[in-house]
Amino acid sequence: MNANRPSILWQNILIVLMIIDGILLFLIVISMNLRPSTFHNMGLIDLFISLIILLVFIWKIKENKTSKVDFLKNNWTDIIAFIPIYFIASEFGMIYPHIFIKILIVVKLVAMYLFIQKIGSEAIKYQEKTRLDYALAFFLVIFFFCSYVFYTAEHGINPEVATYDDSIWFVLQTITTVGYGDIIPVTGIGRLMGVMSMFSALILTSIVTSVATFSLIDKFRKGTEILAEKTSSNVKTVNEKLNHINTRLDELDKIDDINKNIEDMKSEIESLKEIIKNKSK
Repeated sequence: MNANRPSILWQNILIVLMIIDGILLFLIVISMNLRPSTFHNMGLIDLFISLIILLVFIWKIKENKTSKVDFLKNNWTDIIAFIPIYFIASEFGMIYPHIFIKILIVVKLVAMYLFIQKIGSEAIKYQEKTRLDYALAFFLVIFFFCSYVFYTAEHGINPEVATYDDSIWFVLQTITTVGYGDIIPVTGIGRLMGVMSMFSALILTSIVTSVATFSLIDKFRKGTEILAEKTSSNVKTVNEKLNHINTRLDELDKIDDINKNIEDMKSEIESLKEIIKNKSK
């Protein structure tokens, strides 16, 4: 693992938090009819997640091996990612931000995307492998499309849909199959959005189940590969030791042959001595 990146668990947590912040900031940019209290809570959430990004940025600086100046030059967009732009604007009374603030928020969204690409590369690779990114994209499309169309169709007709908050609440409880029944669509288009949300819940459940199954199979496969690698390494070690023993045995056989030859030579020398001795007599 790269020293300048947190573990894959923390990468996933950061990505989830930043996606939540990105969704809320996007809602602020499109200026839907939300309650003032909702805007205020969005600002607080943006501040909280921005502080987490700031802590990660400080950690990256400490773990960085190059000079601080070079690091800041190469990662200056990260500074934009941890600035709580909307929280600052709301503290100055701009609950419904002007176009300039919206542009700054869009710039922050781009900076957050770049930050995720750098800090969460391992988690992103895993999501691409498991197709979890498709599930996320599918959820976001359904969420924004159904909530917007539902609000457009029901607002002004259905007294239970006074603001966009109510539309979000209806879509979320339908996708999660909770269905409290506090908001009931009265228009045909509203009911159609409810049906789409229901079927999307089935698709999302299937995707999440397949991802979980893939994760278990992948974990088992990796465990099997590690075990096979260890077994192969042990077999290789045993073979090397057996080859070494066979080499030593061959060397011992050669020594025995040499000793036998020496004994034969001694016997021949003794025989020659006897012959010489007999001739001398």
